[in-house]
Amino acid sequence: MGLKMDDVSYCISNDSAVPEIYIKGERAVVVSCTTQYVTKSEVLGTKLLTAAIYLESEQKSGNTLVLHHISINEIFQEILYQ
Repeated sequence: MGLKMDDVSYCISNDSAVPEIYIKGERAVVVSCTTQYVTKSEVLGTKLLTAAIYLESEQKSGNTLVLHHISINEIFQEILYQ
């Protein structure tokens, strides 16, 4: 599944809450998540969210959910999705 920035949204309400991540309007089940903020130095800084997620709509045979990893780079507007 190729994703663009418009296909993905997320919300982190506070530091102790599990973020809500949406892929093409579907709320993902978040297994783990980390955010990183790297400040600017000689090169542009970055704001990165990386998460392991399941999508209810994607299942293998036997109703086994498929684990995906997503990285969202807000500064460079890039998404890595496996």
